[in-house]
Amino acid sequence: MKSLHLLLLLLFTGVISLAKEIKIVAVPSTAKIYVDGAYVGDGIISTTIRKKDDFIAIKIENAGFVTLQTKVYFKDKRNAYEFTLKKDDFYDSSTESANANKFFNVNVSDKYIEAAKDEKGASLLVWKMIHQILLNYYSEIATSDMLSGFVQTPWSKTSFGEANTQVRTRVTVKESNLGGKLTYSIKIESQQAPLSSNREESFINTDRVLKQYEQLIPEFQSRIGSL
Repeated sequence: MKSLHLLLLLLFTGVISLAKEIKIVAVPSTAKIYVDGAYVGDGIISTTIRKKDDFIAIKIENAGFVTLQTKVYFKDKRNAYEFTLKKDDFYDSSTESANANKFFNVNVSDKYIEAAKDEKGASLLVWKMIHQILLNYYSEIATSDMLSGFVQTPWSKTSFGEANTQVRTRVTVKESNLGGKLTYSIKIESQQAPLSSNREESFINTDRVLKQYEQLIPEFQSRIGSL
């Protein structure tokens, strides 16, 4: 009976603990904290680990920083943990773009038709201008077919070690002639994949475009588009 009373007393006082409360602190303070997949709060939270579960899974994320995922174990003696997120170098080197991975249309300015006297001559002038624009951003053109009005650059890859990601960018231009007007459709493809993978299926579209390409769209609009 005394042993039972002692055991109950130990359980009650927490000497033999089946659960413990811990504190998680994230830097920056705006970071979102998830415990076992559920959002708990921003910056600093308290949560409980049960002995029977052994650990809890922690995820901390914030725009502009690399997402952190880790585990906190029941057997760890600490009651408080601080996690500092690393800056995401891809985020800092890119900008969000509504035009990423989809075609946008540029109606050719009448000045080209006036200069060439007809649309056929205008097409040739614009064709040359398109190549000039692309070669400001790429050292070469992968595909150029004037008969079908199709131009495409090769993929350009950039690696970001801190973010453990690689980004590839490609530009496609095709003649579309919408509504009977000389028109070109342009698409900037921006895709990312884990740094360690070169498999084609690993690359997925991202809505962020590297800053070195962000002026490409305005340049197309200003140099070949109608004012």
